[in-house]
Amino acid sequence: MSKIDFSVVIPTWNRSALVVELLKSLYEDRQIYKYGETEVLIIDSSVGEEKNTIVSACEKYDSVYIEGVDSVRKKRNMGIDSARYDYICFIDSDVVLKPGLLNEHAEQWLENNDSGKMGGTFGLTEFVGDKGFWWKVLEQTTFIDSFGFAKKMEYVSWTLGNNATFKKSILLDIGKFEENLPFKLGGDDLDMSYRVTKEGYFIKTVPEAVTYHSTETWNNKKAVFDRSKRWGTMEYYTLKRHPELVNRRFPMAGDIMMFLLVALGVVALVKQSLIPLAIFGVTALTSMLSIYFFNFKGRKKPNIFYWMIAMVIQGKYRLHRLIAGLKNKDLSLAFKGQYFGIWHIRSSYQTEAKKFWIYMYNIIFAIVLLLVYGIVK
Repeated sequence: MSKIDFSVVIPTWNRSALVVELLKSLYEDRQIYKYGETEVLIIDSSVGEEKNTIVSACEKYDSVYIEGVDSVRKKRNMGIDSARYDYICFIDSDVVLKPGLLNEHAEQWLENNDSGKMGGTFGLTEFVGDKGFWWKVLEQTTFIDSFGFAKKMEYVSWTLGNNATFKKSILLDIGKFEENLPFKLGGDDLDMSYRVTKEGYFIKTVPEAVTYHSTETWNNKKAVFDRSKRWGTMEYYTLKRHPELVNRRFPMAGDIMMFLLVALGVVALVKQSLIPLAIFGVTALTSMLSIYFFNFKGRKKPNIFYWMIAMVIQGKYRLHRLIAGLKNKDLSLAFKGQYFGIWHIRSSYQTEAKKFWIYMYNIIFAIVLLLVYGIVK
């Protein structure tokens, strides 16, 4: 095989300024592409001036405009169905390309597809733009880890919906993107790409294929909290669809604090006293400080203020996964997580066990305070 023809699929909505920059960078990259033909499909649900700007940009940069519905999943599937070529490159609308991206993906296909088991490629995404308060918080979470998988792993079992390529024939065989999931977006890229892996194909990372992602669509409170809700909820549905990914784990800080808050809240109501809630506050603070110094022992410590807010956001993520289970009358995933590999989990079972005992010491501390203040007889 010496030719790779790419259909580039880009779902978007109301991001005309970002789309113009993306199409410009794609047009320039297509001019230096060496291994075949290319086309760009913009699937858009914008209206008014936003739509007009995107249509004009498509005309200027040799791209096909397709009017889509208000669903990222359906837009991606429309792109798959409309693609002329058998290699599809998915790109998000809030990035620009580093020159040579398409060549890098194609070269991986040319080098690795002899076995017929090559299922996809996944590139690297780097964030650029204003990195204000909420971005500094995000950097302390795991929310942006997957954008850098290509730097840390040679192969992945799933990808994001950006800077990833797949064969159209494989996508049609596995049923494309699942459209009947909660929310309009989130989790469908993970689910689809993992189904490629489950069919026996491998996904090769391409760290030299780089997109630069604008922080503009992330760097605010609403975006951060919306993602924690959406992704936490979607993790529940992902694990129910793919139970082999369930990772049993010790209860984490958010789980412990939630239990303690409920328990001390009940005591506060029964005793008609605010002291139990004050004890919860003290215990939560000491627990967070204990985990902070445990996590970064012997290493450079991040700003503790940003880190503590990040832990609250990750607790909110797990809370929404729990809520999704409760709505389905299902607690089977309590104290379990999503497993995709040793690096993704980050810490060993032994490390989790040590953390668990830190939580237990803090609960014992709370009980001692309750006894001292005479709340528990």
